Amino acid sequence: MKVPTSKADLLQAIHTARGEWDALIAQIPHHRLSEPEVSGSWSIKDVIAHVTEYDRWLALGLAMRLQKPPQIWLDDISLDEFNAILHQQIADRNPDEVLLDSSQVFQDLINEVEAHSESYLFGTYRVEGVSYAVIPFQILKSESYGHYHDHIPTIRAWLSSPPQDAA
Repeated sequence: MKVPTSKADLLQAIHTARGEWDALIAQIPHHRLSEPEVSGSWSIKDVIAHVTEYDRWLALGLAMRLQKPPQIWLDDISLDEFNAILHQQIADRNPDEVLLDSSQVFQDLINEVEAHSESYLFGTYRVEGVSYAVIPFQILKSESYGHYHDHIPTIRAWLSSPPQDAA
């Protein structure tokens, strides 16, 4: 994945990754969205909701101009524990709600990126409660559009396997 060096490059990278994500999700029959065991015990719907929550928090972080993040982001817990807590919060949502929310949150994220200057997006900041310097474009790369790429191989592998009821 090429590292963006401008706001235009960053927006292009986000849109390209999201296009790949959306094209993959579009291949999944609606009735299979809640099928478990795509990624551990998670369904496709759960994976989409998980990625959407990361995008939501990044959009919020940009909107708040990197003020102190929600406490869950600061707690001294492992990534697996963090994701398990997040999953508990989103697991009961229905597939249609998850898909609609995913689209809306992605647009919110794009709106926030577009609203900020290139110097802001590529600047280095100290954020209350965070022990490292925050550079918005790098957080977007790792936790938004790079996050899609983290989950795409698992979804592709699942999609190429027979449905559970056909096995």
